[in-house]
Amino acid sequence: MTTSQPAPGGQMPVGQPDAFGPPPGGQPVAPKRSKLGWLRFAIPVLVVAIGGGLFLFNYFTGTGNAQAGDCLSVTEFSRTADEPKKADCGAPEANVKIAARVGGDESCPEGDYDTISMSGRISYKLCLIVNAKQGDCLKGYNSSTAGYQKVSCTDPAKDAELVKIAPAADKMSCEGTEATRAAVYSTPPTTICIKTAA
Repeated sequence: MTTSQPAPGGQMPVGQPDAFGPPPGGQPVAPKRSKLGWLRFAIPVLVVAIGGGLFLFNYFTGTGNAQAGDCLSVTEFSRTADEPKKADCGAPEANVKIAARVGGDESCPEGDYDTISMSGRISYKLCLIVNAKQGDCLKGYNSSTAGYQKVSCTDPAKDAELVKIAPAADKMSCEGTEATRAAVYSTPPTTICIKTAA
């Protein structure tokens, strides 16, 4: 029986692996790549996609692209309120209509408009009128912050009834009605004659 002996100089014969050398064939083993390495690229892409999605959702459902003639659902007129949402003008929750959209530092046209100011990359102000028909009754009309709610005219909580809506900016349009107050708007020319609760 023969045993391999180190060659002179301490070298093992060719074909025998050294205890600390490469495996047979002389090819080093490639380090294993982490299966989670793709997350380095996926997470930033996901964050950008979610952010872009939220921006587009807000743009199309909020006031980002709202223009004169569009209707909104406003629950409260205050800085702490949620951003108003666009709504179909025939929907019960669509309680205001945009009469004009102006720059953040600009004033609304002459009239009794409610306003909502939006700040951000683009600052702007929405000039609003009540979205209701002649004969409709409202709750919250006399509040300084609450959004109007359309209610039955038999509802004891009602505080306003729209007795006449005239296509002219003239409070004289309310003469001969039961109105106790007139809301006059120059753009579009409109006068809403309102009978408020005592």
